Amino acid sequence: MKTRFLAGLWISMLFFLCLGQSFCVKAQEPVFEKDGEVYLIQSAQDMRTLALLVNNNKEVEPGVAAHNASYRLTCDIDISAYCTGEGGWEPIGCGREEGEEETYMREFNGTFDGAGHVVTGLYINCPGGENLGLFGTRTYLYEDSDSVEYGKSGRTVIKNLYIRDCDITGALNVGGVMGGMEITSGLQHGGDLYIENCHVTGKITGFDSAGGITGAAYTVENCSFAGTVKAYSAAGGIAGVAYYIRGCAVHAKIEGDLERPHGGDAGGIGGIAVCVRDSYMVGTVTGTDNIGGITGRGSCLTGCYAGADVTGDNYTGELLGYPQKFDGLSLPEGASGEIEIRNCLTDEEDITAFEELLEGAGEEEETEELEKDVWFCATDFAWPNLSWEKGSRFGYTATVTVQEGESLWKIAEGLYGDGYFWTQIYEKNRECIGGDANLIVPGMVLEIEVNASQADYAAKGDIWEQEKDFLEKGKERGIANAELKSFYRRLLADDLWESAEFWGFNRQISDWVIEDLDGNGQRDMLVMAGEGGALCPGEIWLYFNGEPAYILKDEKNYYEDDFFFGFSFWEDPWMTDVDNDGNLELFFSVFNGGNGGAGGRDGCLFRRVGNGWEECTKELPNDYDVAELRVYVTFIDVDRYEAYCPYLDERIEFDSKNSREIREDEFGSVAGANIRGFFDFKCVKYKGKNALQCREYLCGEGGNVHCVGIAVFILEWDVDGVCSVADWWVEGEY
Repeated sequence: MKTRFLAGLWISMLFFLCLGQSFCVKAQEPVFEKDGEVYLIQSAQDMRTLALLVNNNKEVEPGVAAHNASYRLTCDIDISAYCTGEGGWEPIGCGREEGEEETYMREFNGTFDGAGHVVTGLYINCPGGENLGLFGTRTYLYEDSDSVEYGKSGRTVIKNLYIRDCDITGALNVGGVMGGMEITSGLQHGGDLYIENCHVTGKITGFDSAGGITGAAYTVENCSFAGTVKAYSAAGGIAGVAYYIRGCAVHAKIEGDLERPHGGDAGGIGGIAVCVRDSYMVGTVTGTDNIGGITGRGSCLTGCYAGADVTGDNYTGELLGYPQKFDGLSLPEGASGEIEIRNCLTDEEDITAFEELLEGAGEEEETEELEKDVWFCATDFAWPNLSWEKGSRFGYTATVTVQEGESLWKIAEGLYGDGYFWTQIYEKNRECIGGDANLIVPGMVLEIEVNASQADYAAKGDIWEQEKDFLEKGKERGIANAELKSFYRRLLADDLWESAEFWGFNRQISDWVIEDLDGNGQRDMLVMAGEGGALCPGEIWLYFNGEPAYILKDEKNYYEDDFFFGFSFWEDPWMTDVDNDGNLELFFSVFNGGNGGAGGRDGCLFRRVGNGWEECTKELPNDYDVAELRVYVTFIDVDRYEAYCPYLDERIEFDSKNSREIREDEFGSVAGANIRGFFDFKCVKYKGKNALQCREYLCGEGGNVHCVGIAVFILEWDVDGVCSVADWWVEGEY
């Protein structure tokens, strides 16, 4: 027994040794554990091993080619450890290799059952690559179904798989689940690729044939995607190109390449799809030619809903961009190649009655059973839902009955893993709950969209990318990833982006600060977001001590104060009792467009009033519009100047020993006036009391860019809360 055990151990060690050396020998035992004829993938390492076996044309056990076998995932896995390096993940079945004597098969032609488990960490960056996804491609059929290769390949099936937050960049055939099979724009080639009940969130970028699920497939059914898809040609929320798509849901931004001419075939469900049934899309679709809310180019649409903002140049429609009949194709059962739009809805117009969509067409006997219970509609919901979404791990609507002792916070924490999403539940059920979010009673029935914010913000495009920037910047600042994600989830729950009123979804986070402002051991966040460059609308939100977000500055400041929401904070925020009233005030400064266009720094001071914050900047005598605290410099003699402050009607003579040029990165704009704006705001002690100190660059006569001194001002508040200049002086050396 001992000898047999050692022999088996030696064989296993030898196999894995050879696995790392390009598979020099064949395996004598199955590489993976088995359940009947199905091989079990039980870890990220197993998934990587599967890729190595398939891509090196090896056997999973003697007599069984890895690329033709059946597999099942047994748990959620994170494959990020195998997505390192410049290119990232190597897809399972990444193409064909033409050798001198034979062609090596490097496609996946088997079956993979995700069993409802989630794959995270999928990253691929191959801008010129083909067939990119978790899986690569299957055997090509270059002529028709009678191809010699067809009998060897059979049907490729990938099902019951979830892929969360993937990031894939390639050229041809790019998708979250599988790059796809070869299908030309005329749909002349292909293979039997079937994808069912697969769900993806993330970002897909390609040149031709890119989709949230797959670049190209024969049939895609009961799948969903939330994220962004961008390609020059054939971009779709589910598939770039497909013969048949049924029962699919998309919350996304689909973008044909607007920077190059003649890019097109972009659709919410398919870029080019012969037949689409019982599917819906919510989000935006943009491009040039053949742009549609459901498909850019196709023949048959039945039982579909499009709640999409569709923009294109030529052949653009809320449902279908360009109707085209595809002749001579062998279509899957249930698909039609005839040009027909029936029983479909859009946001703009009800093409048929809403009830017909929910009930299904039911006109053709052979499809009546298929159409049964396809749709359902939740109370106060913005669009019809597919019935399968009730059991999905991504983006579905749940009905919750309030139990004794529950609050919206507890319900949100249970469903989302974060109580801060209570506001989302409240807004969705406001009509049911009433004006007070605290007054929920046992037995009350709430409709809750699980993972709704993920679908919503993904549909807005670059917000998904902003999260990556947010986490990367936080890592540089030494903040734990879990804490960063918690704050970002609060932004999603409160929907910082949706509150934009002007350019809408173009709002970007300009800058943010996470720190313990009041010194109580709990971190707070101040975040600034703008909708463009410098002079743009925007808002500043404060998250203080776990309280609901408070908007310190909103978009009206764009019209009132030349407030630069598109820039960063000039000085990080701090809190102190600057006016000696026993309460903490919040202070920060940002860039503005004052001083006759020369620019300046705005000092923003806020005082806590009840549950809100009141801006008290006007207490400060630094209103640039009326030039209250400007200082003018006059040349007297060599290195000798006079500073005059009209606000105080006082003059100070000073020596300048170290005149130097002011850099634009120190201030911003340095042309025009003597005043250069305040900086270095801080709380100081003055005659035993707290006071605010600020400084100002002084430039030579005529407004040149050479600083000859720095004016220092001490601002203090009296017992009535009136602010005045307590003292000032000029520093000629620095």
